[in-house]
Amino acid sequence: MGRYENLDSLLNGSETAKIYFASLPDYVQGAVLKRSNDIRTEDELHRAAEKAMHEFM
Repeated sequence: MGRYENLDSLLNGSETAKIYFASLPDYVQGAVLKRSNDIRTEDELHRAAEKAMHEFM
């Protein structure tokens, strides 16, 4: 698993990250996008999505 510059480069460089991101509900995608500069790995993407989901519950 690589480390990327930001969420955009992660999604462009990792097919699994792109598929996972696309599977998220719109509101979670929006919350993740707000932190895009802090997300550089797939693990960070998963953690950010989980946190966003819990915040909306």
